[in-house]
Amino acid sequence: MLNKKKNIWFKKGFVLLISFLFISIIFNTNTIGKTHDQEIKRFLKTNNLFVGGTGLNNYSKIQDAINNSTDGGIIYVFNGVYQENILINKSIKLIGENIENTIIDGVCNNCVVVVLSNNVVLENFTIRNSGGYNLNSGIKVSSNNNLIKNCFLFRTKTGILLDNSNSNKVSNCYFYSNGEGIFCNSSYKSEVLLCIFSHNSIGVSAKNTSDFVLNFSCFKTNGISFLFNDSANIKIENCNISNNSINLGGVFLVASFNISINNCIFKHNGAGVNIFSSNFIKIENCDFIANTHFAISLRTASKNVSISNCKIKDNFRHGLYIEVKNQCDITFCNILNNTLYGILSKSTHCIARNNWWGSIFGPSYTELRPSDKISIFMSILSFFPWKFKACDNIGAKLKKIFYCLNITYQNEIQIEGEDTDEDGIPNWWEEKWGYDPNLWEDHKKLDPDNDSLNNFEECFTDEYGSNPYQKDLFLEIDWMESINSNISNKPSQELIDKVISIFKEQEINLHVDLGKLDGGEEIPSCTISCTFAELKDIYWYFFLKNDINNPRKGIFHYGLICNYCPDSNFPFFGWDQLDSFAISAQLIKEKNPLYGVERLIAGAIVHHLGHTLGLIADTYGGIDNIVTLYPFSKQWWKYRNYKSCMNYYYKYRIFSYSDGSHGIGDFNDWENIDFSFFKNCSF
Repeated sequence: MLNKKKNIWFKKGFVLLISFLFISIIFNTNTIGKTHDQEIKRFLKTNNLFVGGTGLNNYSKIQDAINNSTDGGIIYVFNGVYQENILINKSIKLIGENIENTIIDGVCNNCVVVVLSNNVVLENFTIRNSGGYNLNSGIKVSSNNNLIKNCFLFRTKTGILLDNSNSNKVSNCYFYSNGEGIFCNSSYKSEVLLCIFSHNSIGVSAKNTSDFVLNFSCFKTNGISFLFNDSANIKIENCNISNNSINLGGVFLVASFNISINNCIFKHNGAGVNIFSSNFIKIENCDFIANTHFAISLRTASKNVSISNCKIKDNFRHGLYIEVKNQCDITFCNILNNTLYGILSKSTHCIARNNWWGSIFGPSYTELRPSDKISIFMSILSFFPWKFKACDNIGAKLKKIFYCLNITYQNEIQIEGEDTDEDGIPNWWEEKWGYDPNLWEDHKKLDPDNDSLNNFEECFTDEYGSNPYQKDLFLEIDWMESINSNISNKPSQELIDKVISIFKEQEINLHVDLGKLDGGEEIPSCTISCTFAELKDIYWYFFLKNDINNPRKGIFHYGLICNYCPDSNFPFFGWDQLDSFAISAQLIKEKNPLYGVERLIAGAIVHHLGHTLGLIADTYGGIDNIVTLYPFSKQWWKYRNYKSCMNYYYKYRIFSYSDGSHGIGDFNDWENIDFSFFKNCSF
């Protein structure tokens, strides 16, 4: 009887609690609205300044209000589009009325906002359209103790540049379609909190920076989520890094030390964490799930790398990939169901004890057992003892999934010529291709051959041989001056012509620009090796010509032939989409001495052009499968009939994609090409 009464009172109390919370939510919502109105009224009663309003202390331009403000003042900006480049040289608060509708547009010129004074607050703005040159940015901060809050950074070379500055905080901001979201250059004690990064070449980049904290942030559809060069004392915590580039995508640590990564989700990236020549790295309580190539990779020699209490499972290729001279400890992790290897190591020293491998019998040396496979060729890999059941209470506790706004943007292509119907397309082109020059048509939406080039883009490329009724594919290639005087990095015209003829057989007109289509040129060589950050800048300088509105973007794919890059060859984000690739001519020659460098370059071009057309590792298991290189392995047998340059085994032997006609294990690449992928990537 007593228990029944307790249950009744518990139920009543629960109902009362829910009612109280519901009333509180309604009350708080109303209070928020009232607070905003009261805040405006409070401003009106003071000597603070206003932009976009009428009456006393109102200005039509933000810069005029700043010029007439004093330290400690507040400037309130009403909704509107303000086409200005702003300099803040006083310690003020600059507050917009609404993040979506209070817009500062830099009109593609230099930096949109420059902060020179300390203790500045910038809040509630959309900041867009910086210039396209190096160090142009949405917000450039060259001072200390500033707060940037609740802002949307869109279409800039760099969203926020923290340049030689200390103790700055970026909170609740959204970075979309920028060369970099945030670039922290030679700065100290920066904090990024509760931000979202989507469709950026690099989400957060840091160079010569220390004591950087990144917390509770989300990364989606970026080329690289974090890139740290020559930096130290970095904390990455409580972040969701999911669905980024299928070849890069995650965290890249280069020549850095004392890095802590804790309670993060790495799901479906090309690689989760990549470590190059870095020391004292601690990765714990993280989930690495469904990543395409590697969950974690250690490339050039690193030491004191610790990986513990992590879930490393269901990755499409490898769990951990460890190259020569690396040293690491992997403990109390669940390593299971990774398609190729749990750990693939080469000439390393690795301790992998007290882990669960998916079987009570521990890891496997072969593909015949259900537990994860390990490779210990020329390596010291200590994996005993292992766990006889899965480790409990490990992995990320962060379960919230962040959703990113998806914005489509298309460059406005202006084409000269008489245009009777004023639809943007000149009469001569409409007459040439059978359109009525007196009838307005929405040519932005017309794509009769389904090659993802609309009629504006077909008209722009008419002088290059484009045909709106036949599929056209445009590729610009730049090449670096070769460090070998006997070999040129310029692709062989003979082999390029052969590739063009192969595409022609599939009724695709491939146009390769090696200098005759207003692009394609030899460019200066990097001193030693071209870095990830330099690749982005080369893309902007040589492909876009530093023009954020360059109409070639979205029409041309872009290839770059280097001497040395951070890897042999790979696709990358130069800006906001996977439309580019880099090839290390000298490096692939060193790795493949039996092939001529011209053949290696041609094979890599066709392979990576395929990636920009949506032929990625997610598409088919035979694409980018490194074990197909090992004759008579299970993967080699499984995909030996997949006769495509997308198959590593045939990459430099075949300059074509497969049509699926070669038997069991083959795949029809041609049928699965996505012409729109390079301008609208989704992972």
